[in-house]
Amino acid sequence: MMIFLDRQHLGKPNRWNDEGAAKAGMTETYLTSQYIFHAENHLRFKGFDVCVLSDGWYKDRHRRVNDYCADVNGKCVYVACHINAGGGSYAASFYDHRSASGKSLAHSINVRLLNACPELQTAKAIAATADDWTKNAYYTIKGVGKPVSICFEPLFIDCIAHEPLTLPDGIKRVGIALAEGIQYYLENN
Repeated sequence: MMIFLDRQHLGKPNRWNDEGAAKAGMTETYLTSQYIFHAENHLRFKGFDVCVLSDGWYKDRHRRVNDYCADVNGKCVYVACHINAGGGSYAASFYDHRSASGKSLAHSINVRLLNACPELQTAKAIAATADDWTKNAYYTIKGVGKPVSICFEPLFIDCIAHEPLTLPDGIKRVGIALAEGIQYYLENN
């Protein structure tokens, strides 16, 4: 089994400094790197192989993931890692609208996220398409083939109720919930 955690925004050619959403000195890429750190450590401790990506255009990252997965004789999971902005109060795990496995992975992660993070009102598993407001999430996972993939947005950087999740203990809870959701999915599907 192989798990890919992709820190999005930062590392795109000609846009090296794109750090995503920001508030009070915190940036999306900083917070995603923190929850990725905890997710990766938790997964490795449980015996999973993890590859963290953070550079190149998304289509190039997807191509690399597909190449790596061609050599894996087992299940693969890809997570496009983000933090949301825009005043919402929920977590979201977007999956390709055609993928029943993506929907299952999203639900598995959301259950663990809600248990670990009472600051969240709800966690939504959202089918993403190229034709509506979900298109940005859709394009973060569109080019991934074999791996079950989601775009993970666990909190809103500009939501006052989510502020505790941006602190060290909160972001650790987010990362471990992500890891436990992936682990549950891989062991039960």
